[in-house]
Formats: sequence, structure tokens, C-alpha cells
Amino acid sequence: MRRTRALKDLLWVFALAGLVAGVFRLWFGLGATTNLSDAVPWGLWKIFNMVAGVAISTSGFMVGFLVYVLKLERFRPLMKPAILVAFLGYGCSCLALLFDIGLPFRFWHPFLMWNEHSFLFEVFWCVSLYFTITAIELGPTLFEKLRAERVVAFLHRIAFGVVVVGISLSSLHHSSLGSLFLVTPQRLHPLWYSSLLPLFFIISAAGAGLMFMVLIKIVYARLYDRESVFGPKSEEAIAIVPMGGGSNGNGKERPTGRDLPMLVSLASIATSILGAFGVIQVARLLVDGSWRVLAAGTWESWLFGLEMALLVGLPLFLVWNPQTRRSPTALGLAAISACSGLFLNRMDVGIFGYFRSAGEVYFPSLAEWALSAGVIAAAGLTFLVIVENFSVFDEEWKTRRADMGIFKAKFDSFSLVWNTALSSGLERATVIAVIMIPLAWSLMYPSYARIDALEVEPALGLDVTRTVLCINGNTTGVKTDFPHADHRERLGGDTSCRQCHHMSLPGDETTACFRCHRQMVQSTRIFDHGEHTLAVAESEQLGGIYPSNHSCGVCHPAGEAKSAESAKPCLECHREDARWEEPADQDSDLALAVSYMEAMHENCIPCHRDEAEKPDQKALDDCSTCHRSLKQREVPIETVTMRR
Repeated sequence: MRRTRALKDLLWVFALAGLVAGVFRLWFGLGATTNLSDAVPWGLWKIFNMVAGVAISTSGFMVGFLVYVLKLERFRPLMKPAILVAFLGYGCSCLALLFDIGLPFRFWHPFLMWNEHSFLFEVFWCVSLYFTITAIELGPTLFEKLRAERVVAFLHRIAFGVVVVGISLSSLHHSSLGSLFLVTPQRLHPLWYSSLLPLFFIISAAGAGLMFMVLIKIVYARLYDRESVFGPKSEEAIAIVPMGGGSNGNGKERPTGRDLPMLVSLASIATSILGAFGVIQVARLLVDGSWRVLAAGTWESWLFGLEMALLVGLPLFLVWNPQTRRSPTALGLAAISACSGLFLNRMDVGIFGYFRSAGEVYFPSLAEWALSAGVIAAAGLTFLVIVENFSVFDEEWKTRRADMGIFKAKFDSFSLVWNTALSSGLERATVIAVIMIPLAWSLMYPSYARIDALEVEPALGLDVTRTVLCINGNTTGVKTDFPHADHRERLGGDTSCRQCHHMSLPGDETTACFRCHRQMVQSTRIFDHGEHTLAVAESEQLGGIYPSNHSCGVCHPAGEAKSAESAKPCLECHREDARWEEPADQDSDLALAVSYMEAMHENCIPCHRDEAEKPDQKALDDCSTCHRSLKQREVPIETVTMRR
């Protein structure tokens, strides 16, 4: 058991850092904790943890298919571990997706609010149902320890039906995950875009999922049951011999573990599937002409080549080479390569393949890395707890639990103190938490809670008729007493309002500046897509259960990507209610409002400079003319410098 201590300590470090990142994400939101953008809205959590996570967890339905459908009983010892891997993998994916969606507290909406035309709706239901199926399949393992014989007997009776349903659901949602990216033919790089994406997703997931099961078994053997895979420890076993087995130098055969032939057989099936994936990929490149893009020598072509080498090339070589196929180390390396290639493939299709069309590069924030690693670490800890306390791989866990014993403290070195005095897992986790939580908090606390980001306060009327307004937007005392009525009369009466109130919100005649320019030194997004879809559905009198789902065609042209660039200009519909100053600039970006300080200065300073050219108006363009608090030194000049 001491062999796993360092691994558990490391997993606790990542899990606790992920916990802090998760709290920050829920409290501050996606914008403050991630580097996502409108151009690259799907990042590490959705692609790495969710899309790639469920792909690597296909060992559950693939081993079930081999054992229950094809009746290959030699793989039955891997049935329970495969179900556990699928349960934890899908659980991690659901958890990561919960943090990724904009409003996590609405996660239950797809259960009641159906959109049967959406691939995401189908993926949601398949993932949710398959996660439930894995929990049912894992039930006998858990209830056996609780001595619930009747429950275990019932679960065993329905096992075949449950496995078949699980295989169907997993196959459906893996192909649907590939279908998600079929709607981006103009955006996804041609090396990865193909009408065969659903087929590619299911085949690659099946092959790499089996290789992940090989890796899990090898890691388990390394930590708990070395002889089952690596063979007995003896002079002959540890002698330097060819990797393929055979003579150890003394004319004797090198001992091998009892489960190694099973892993070799499973790896052979997995790499055969991956080989078929590689053949189809090559055929696709030749048929649709994408081989020309591959030969262009861009960074995408090199990335595609690395992906295929990891996912197909290296595993095939190591598993089918007679010199390496019976080596646990070589099998483990082949499994790591296949799993890495699968993760890279999903990242290429979901993130990297969009960089060129997006015009920007996405790199995850520290909080994204921490939460992503934390979710995986939590699954790893759960896996170790279950295999150490339940009959998943074998019954030897009972003997290991009995032989744990109590270590005596030796204060010779830090490592001895850590491994002996803190022998309890709870004690060690507590010490790690005391160190990691404050450290992660200080490293990942969003810097967006600055005073600069405070929303602007509306102007305060200094008299009953509001003819004079006090503008003190950031409430720091650098204020202006603005004679509003005097300016209106001097600039032309009621017809002069548009010079400052250049745009009005619908139903409003003269919208105040602070309604749109809500931040003192930062721009503000004033276009609310959700509210706009509802308003368009109401104004166009659209029908259906969810009319807003049919409002896209009003602003976005059919057959094109639904983006801000392809949408019709705002003024095409809102020229009248916005009261835009003529001539109307149809290309104006009305989604973003500049900062309050920039809006006020750009609106006031040019006019003041022009007026300063007139006699007796020399000081009109001086800051203290408006900000009289500066002349009276009511506010330190450093405050103004910091704000500007």
C-alpha cells in the first residue's frame, strides 16, 4: 500500500487545486476564470474532459461487447474494471460539462425542455442514460460487500439486457459527438473536417478505449499485483533478455504474468480497430483531395501527422512486432501512445482546427488547467479507493487491507516523517489541503474584481428640475457639475439632443450614457442574445413550443455559420427606434459600448477644443474647467492618473 502513497498525494494536490478553481468558476463566471472567447467558445473542459473523456471511457461498452455479445470469456476478468472506468470517465465528463455551461443551475433543463432537432440534446440524453447504465452495472460489485444477495442476484439477471442497452447508447452518442462538428464546414480545418466524422469518432474511441483498459490493468498490476502481468520476481525474471520473451541468457524461458496473454490479445483487437481507422483516414485524404493540405507543411499538417503516429503508427508497431508484443512495458507504451493520440485527435477537431478561421489562438487559463486536472485527479482517487476496498480486479484486496499494519514514526528525514508519522490517508490529505487551498486561492483568484470594473453610477440631479447634473461615475470625487439645460439651449434646443445621445434604446427617446457605457474603464457588451431571440420571436409572431428556437433566420442568413459577422447589421431593423443620427452607419458595431470615460471624453473634448479657439475661452480645454475638484485639489492627482 505504501507504493501508492506518492501517487495519492499527487492526486490530492491536483484535486484540491481543482476544487478552488471550481469555486471561482461558479462564483465569478466563465469570463473571469477562462480564456474562452466568442471566436473559440469550446475549450479545455468541454473538449478535453468531456468529448475526449467519454471517448477514452469506451472500454465499458467495448469489453461488454466482447464478453456478452461475442462470448469471448477470456476477457471476463476485465469486465468489472471496464465498467468502473466507464462509470468514472462518464462521471468526470458530466462534472466538467456542468462547469462549462454558462448557467450550471439549469443543467436539468434538457430533461424537461426537449429540442429533438439538436445533436447536443441527443448527446445529453445518451451520456446521462449511459452514466446511469454504468452505475447499474457497477451495482453488483458494491452490493456484494454489503451482503445484499437478492439485489446482486437481480442485477445479475438483468445484466445482459443492461449491457446491450449500454452498448447501443454509447455507440449513438459517440457518433453524435462527431456529428456536432459537421455544422462547421467553413470553420474546421480540412484536415479534420469530413462527412465521416461520426464514423471516425466511434472507431477511434473503440480502439483507444480498449488500449486504455490495457493501460489500466498494467498500472494496477504495477501498484498492487505485479506478478499477474510482469511475472514473478526471480533472478531469471529480472535478467536482461530480449523484450519479446524467450531465453533469459541461461537457456530458460523468461517467466510471464498469467494475465499478459489476455492483454496481448486485447491489444491486438484494439490496434486492428485503430489500423482500420488509419486506412479509412488515408482513403478519405486521397478521395477528397485533403492530401494536398497535408503536404503543405503547415503546423496543422504536422499536428495531424503527430496525431496519426500516436494513435495508429506507434501502437501498431509495438503490438504487432514479435520483439515487443509480449513485453508489459511495450504494451504500456503502446497504450499510452494510443490514448494520447485519441486525446490529441479530439483537441484537434474541437479546438486546434478552428484557430486559423477564428483568427486567434486559445490557451487555457490557470483555472482551466487546474479544474481539468482536478476532475481527473478526483476520478483517480475514487478509482484507488474502490479497487482497494471492493472486488474489482481480484480478491487480493482483502489480504492487502489486513497486512497494512501501523508504521512507527521515524523522524530521521522529511520523507520518513511524511511516510510514517502521517500514515493515515486522512492525515496526509488534511496537511495537503492546508498547503494547497491557500496556494491555489492566491494563484487563481480572478483579477477582475478590480475597482476599475465597478459599474458607472447615473448622474445625480443638483436641483429639482435636473437642469444641472453631477457626473461622478466612479464615485471617487473626480466629478463634474454639468449644466445640462444650458448646453441644450446653447447647442440648438431639442434638436441638439442627438449630438450627445447618439443612440436610444428601443422605447426610449434620450437614453442616458450610463445605460450602455456601464463600466468606467472597460468596454461593455450590451447585446443580449438570449433576450434578443425572445424579442424577435414575439415581434415576428413565431410559433412552436419554443418560438425563440426559430428566430435565428430573422438575423442570420440560411446556410452560413451563425456568427456576429454573418448577422445583418443592427440598424437594418433598429434605425427608427434607435433614432440614429443620419446618415446611418449600417456597419456600426452596436454590440459593444466603449468605456464610460472614453465615451464622455471623446464626446466632450473635441467640442471644447474647438470652442477654446474663440476669444475669452482659452481655458475651456483644460481638465479643471469641467473637473473643478482638480483645481480645488479635493482629489489627489494620483487618483486621476490611475484612472486614466
